[in-house]
Amino acid sequence: MQQGNASVLRGAFDRGTAARRATVGRVFRAVETVLMFEGGQRTARRNAWDAVCADRSRAQARAEASDILARLAPVKTVPGAGSR
Repeated sequence: MQQGNASVLRGAFDRGTAARRATVGRVFRAVETVLMFEGGQRTARRNAWDAVCADRSRAQARAEASDILARLAPVKTVPGAGSR
């Protein structure tokens, strides 16, 4: 009988410890969420938008350079090159 009570108590203690751990985990997640909404998410969005703008700028510069090169260097046809 004594051993049965000990295992019941041990099980109750283990469940209590697990519940406390889960609560601490929830608190950490809540704090992380609050911090992300305050500054982290705003910074991430700003960084993402800056990256999009930089990509667009590079694409525009690449298109302009390609257009300039196409105008400056006319395509030379090599006799017999297309008959392969």
